[in-house]
Amino acid sequence: MTFLEEFSQAVRHQRLLMKHRPDRARFRVLIYAIWATVFGVAFAVLAGLQQGYLGTPRWWQEQLPANMLISSCVMLCFFIVFRSFEKLAPQRWLDRIMGWRDWRSAVFFSTLSIGCSLAGIVIGLMLVDVFWTVPKLRDLLGSFGFWRQFLLISLVISVLMTWRYRARLKQQLMQARINEAQLRLLQGQIEPHFLFNTLANVQSLIDFDPERAKLMLERFTDYLRASLGQMRGESTTLAQEFAMLEAYLGLMQLRMGQRLQLAMSLPAELAQVPLPPLLVQPLVENAIHHGLEPQVAGGTVSVTARQVDGRLWIEVADDGQGLDGPRRRAGNGVALANIRERLAARFGPSSRLDLLPRDGGGTLARIQFPLPAAQPQP
Repeated sequence: MTFLEEFSQAVRHQRLLMKHRPDRARFRVLIYAIWATVFGVAFAVLAGLQQGYLGTPRWWQEQLPANMLISSCVMLCFFIVFRSFEKLAPQRWLDRIMGWRDWRSAVFFSTLSIGCSLAGIVIGLMLVDVFWTVPKLRDLLGSFGFWRQFLLISLVISVLMTWRYRARLKQQLMQARINEAQLRLLQGQIEPHFLFNTLANVQSLIDFDPERAKLMLERFTDYLRASLGQMRGESTTLAQEFAMLEAYLGLMQLRMGQRLQLAMSLPAELAQVPLPPLLVQPLVENAIHHGLEPQVAGGTVSVTARQVDGRLWIEVADDGQGLDGPRRRAGNGVALANIRERLAARFGPSSRLDLLPRDGGGTLARIQFPLPAAQPQP
């Protein structure tokens, strides 16, 4: 990823509430530095025009640095307040706020922004008093003109926030329609991936064990008969997804025998959680083909679902050769990219797919996304 692409991604992420920010610290610092510079220079120019000494030595020595200091304090308050809220608030709060599609978004962000601005201005004026030994803070806070100007600026911020989030709502409604079409396309790319791999497994058994190949083909036919309608639908449930995984893993056990051990765990209260079809199965395929099959002894695949702070975690773990092991076939990156795009299309930017090294060896793939609001909390 180029510098410009990474910077653009960091700018987009600034609009979101995220507990764990994927952007490097230097890009976040650069964004706040740009904001501080722009606002500091703008207010210094405005003050210079109002007082009639723009560009004079006094403006360069006092007005510009003083406004840059105040602007930096405002940006620092923004960072501290918003980052503290992201870190301290439960994840379900962040998901709920980012899920607002009405006036509540504008009210929340406008109120928080106005509060950060006021705190930063007061702190900045205190520092101006210290460095320039000019007692401006007391005079300004007691001045009706200062509060009138601040309230005017706050009104402008509120109007801009309201306009921004109304425009964002319209864009998201339009994007939702596009995402539904994309979801079908991406799902259509996953289905052949699964079908072709299963038929390839049958083909590999025909020459040296035709009876097992016949039995696998029969089970595969039964599996398709039971699940094809679900695969073509727009949504499924976690219980149905686990049932499909059991059928698929049954096929794989027929091929690998005792080399493949299974462990599956689905709490009853999560059985009816909706999700896109075939979301988890590519991860199970990768665990078997890349993690376990290359090992003579095989290994265990475990699939679990659980609630963590108002989010659903679906984890596929194996004790295979791990992320550093050689890949037996191409296509893994396409499957993972499809899963991430389908998650983003259905659940938004707070959904994630992570590949992690597993304690004790092997790989852990974790899908997480916000649970529906009506889902009971543990």
